[in-house]
Amino acid sequence: MTYQENLRDLYPKTLERNDNALWMGGVSIKELVETYETPLYVMDVETIRQSCRQYTSALNEVYPNHLVCYAGKANSNIRLIQTIKDEGLGVDVVSEGELETAIRAGVDPQKILFHGNNKSENELKMAIRYNVMVVIDNVQELKKLMSLKEGDENGRVLPCLIRFKPEIEADTHSHIQTGQLDSKFGVSRVELDRLIQDIQSCSKIQFKGIHSHIGSQIFELDPYLKEIQVLVKTIREIKAQFQLDVEVLNIGGGFGIQYRQEESPLDVSNAVRVLAQNLREQCQSFNLKEPKLILEPGRSIVGTAGITLYSVGTIKAMPSPSSKKYLFIDGGMADNPRPILYQSQYTWELDGKSPDVSTERYSIAGKFCESGDILAENVRLPEAEVGDILCVFGTGAYNYAMASNYNRFCRPAMVAVDSGKSNIWVQRETVEDLLRFDCLI
Repeated sequence: MTYQENLRDLYPKTLERNDNALWMGGVSIKELVETYETPLYVMDVETIRQSCRQYTSALNEVYPNHLVCYAGKANSNIRLIQTIKDEGLGVDVVSEGELETAIRAGVDPQKILFHGNNKSENELKMAIRYNVMVVIDNVQELKKLMSLKEGDENGRVLPCLIRFKPEIEADTHSHIQTGQLDSKFGVSRVELDRLIQDIQSCSKIQFKGIHSHIGSQIFELDPYLKEIQVLVKTIREIKAQFQLDVEVLNIGGGFGIQYRQEESPLDVSNAVRVLAQNLREQCQSFNLKEPKLILEPGRSIVGTAGITLYSVGTIKAMPSPSSKKYLFIDGGMADNPRPILYQSQYTWELDGKSPDVSTERYSIAGKFCESGDILAENVRLPEAEVGDILCVFGTGAYNYAMASNYNRFCRPAMVAVDSGKSNIWVQRETVEDLLRFDCLI
């Protein structure tokens, strides 16, 4: 029986508890630790598949002219991208590394979007070489791109979107708001007209439409409805001024996931249907051609699919009058910087011990030389022992992607579980990996 059905939005779809031992994808947590050691990122393939289908199935029903592009920044490696590609998704990328990962995973270049607010010349050349759609962020970038295309003799016209600020402030952490007027991303309404004019003057670049993104970890539908309203108004103005039908409308991503019991994420399938139907109705009411709708989910595809496993190394109780009790693990801020960056909170469990007898409160501390290397405070858990396996849920997005080598830490391995089997997706780094770029005098 799947563990705690009432928390199904927080746990991977295949999570089970057998005599308090955790299993995922038909594989026991204990077996994973014995085979691959800790710290360890674990991805549930079935959860990834179901998350992809929440988007594609709903859009297939109500808005067939669509593309779902996975936001590669959330978590990117070849095997993961292959899994998502096999579900029919494209990928949005923001660097040479993410683009090359998508290409090597076999993603159709016509399903790749290249984002970024300060793309280098090398990145733009790479986008031109693969002929992927470029999301133009600013005037200077367009000038650079036009110059590079003038010297490009392959004859292909490069498709482009323009990133537009809808001036909407989503209710989320300020570090992950992206749609407000002073955002570092995108152009204002006045700049948008100038960019369209410049693109029209270049025969080697084609304006396909507009892109917008209002932020991430969003739990309400209303900001997206406001976004669509602003974007449809903008499409009307573009048609009137330039006699252009906007062929593509990219409304970004940002649906939140559940990290703690008190959080309530949107029902993805229902939300996607509502947004697509709203776009269709607005286009019909203003006699506009329906654009191809692009969505860019990242966290909501992989976040819940991932867990991280740690081993408990030391338990330290502070002397009176402090009642704090530290639980030290073999990872920390280098494999999960989100708590120190965003004050992010998670749900934690000890493998083999029932959460129903959580009689202790712990501060979960990492092993790194920073006082701020605390992943969680006042976490209720059963009494822990040295050697216990601590599991943290909801780490499939932005944990591996943001991991560092701070203190010359070797980044953890990533494994995937599916139908009773486990497979390595990313090898654990070694000290030799860390040293191989060091130069000797």
